[in-house]
Amino acid sequence: MNMKRILCLALALMLTLGACALAEGDDLQAQLDEANAHIAELEAEVEKYRPYYEAQIVAEYGEDGIIWLEDAQKQFEEASAMYAQYGIPVDSYAAEIKQSIVESMVREAVLDDKAEEMGLSELDEATMADLTEQANADLETYIGYYTSYFAKEDATDEENREATLQGLEQNGINADALLKDRVSNYVSEKLHDAVTKDVSVSDEDIQAKYQAMIEEDKESYTDDDYAYNAARSDGSVIAWNPEGYRTVKHVLIKFDDEQAKQYSELQSALDGLNDELNALDNPEPTAEPTEGAEDAEDAEPAEEAEAEAAPRTREEIQADIGEIGASIEALYAQLMPKAQEVVDAFNAGTDIDTLIAQYGEDTGMTREPSMSQGYAVSENSTYWDPAFTEGAMSIAEIGQISEPVRGKNGVHIIYYLADITPGDVPFEDIKDGVAAEALEEKVSQTYDDQVEAWVEEAKPTYHLDRF
Repeated sequence: MNMKRILCLALALMLTLGACALAEGDDLQAQLDEANAHIAELEAEVEKYRPYYEAQIVAEYGEDGIIWLEDAQKQFEEASAMYAQYGIPVDSYAAEIKQSIVESMVREAVLDDKAEEMGLSELDEATMADLTEQANADLETYIGYYTSYFAKEDATDEENREATLQGLEQNGINADALLKDRVSNYVSEKLHDAVTKDVSVSDEDIQAKYQAMIEEDKESYTDDDYAYNAARSDGSVIAWNPEGYRTVKHVLIKFDDEQAKQYSELQSALDGLNDELNALDNPEPTAEPTEGAEDAEDAEPAEEAEAEAAPRTREEIQADIGEIGASIEALYAQLMPKAQEVVDAFNAGTDIDTLIAQYGEDTGMTREPSMSQGYAVSENSTYWDPAFTEGAMSIAEIGQISEPVRGKNGVHIIYYLADITPGDVPFEDIKDGVAAEALEEKVSQTYDDQVEAWVEEAKPTYHLDRF
């Protein structure tokens, strides 16, 4: 509103000057004097409202670029809501969040201007039609996901759909907003491609990346089984392997949902009994009573409390542990016939991949790279179920299988696939992957450098004290 007032005043100035230019005759000087007086009045009005106008600006960039307080405040409120969901008090980080928001808004605005300057914002009909179709599909996905939040049992499908659309609209999700996002992402990708289209890497770049990856992997994977296995599972290029690892595949005969529930309940009870047994073996020291603090009237209640708090005997606890152990054994017994089928088929010559496809219930064994490379296990692995780790390391020779291993998810038949050679992975074995990472890194750096240069050229001025 303040900006509109300034613009109106400026327009009035222009009209006044135009009238002066058209004036003719002996009264020209008088008209000019009157016009100048009006100009002075209008300039005074502009100065009067300028502080209100400027208070709405949190950043300026380029010739006339502006980041408005209202827009920045909206983003801050969204960030605050997100922090609140995780129980984080936003007040502790408000200044940092606000600065990050405004700097990000300037960056995005500069990029939008550059995309327009390079003609990348003009999209043809076919592209817009495609993006519109994608945005509509996005909306349908939102509707499908959130219908249960807004639907009513006694409403028709059409009524529930309309209620969902209204609920999404209240949260800023509609076809127009989703199309805007699609267009923005498309233009951003085009800008990125335009900046980085000629980026390439030399043999020297690739070799340097290879050496850097070796050092990074040594630092990351030495004594960190979780990081090593996570990287392998993600399909990351591994340039260095730690000592003591082998790869295995397995057939998992999995507990069904009811069996899994029973197992969890039994295991929880067993843990409680073991804690009870441990408390019996390691009683907590009790404080000595204060002399004269207990009289005859207090003696009987104290004795009753002591009787109530008396721990169960070792025999009672062991008996309960035995019963639970038998119940857990009974659950595993339900899986053993199928597990034995796997063992018998393997011993008869069926290869492990065929058995995984026929019997396996671990989805990790059906996805690359684990489907081909297997899982990495060492004696000190903490990434896997301890029972699985122990079973994997119990196999004597490559190409053999374990006895059926009873784990928390069911029964495993584990196959010893190969040993992992420790140390540097030969360059030729991973050359393509290293080259791809080197190129990705250079592309990212090139783009980031160009964006930083564009922002510097825009010479942004920040007014965070107004935010």
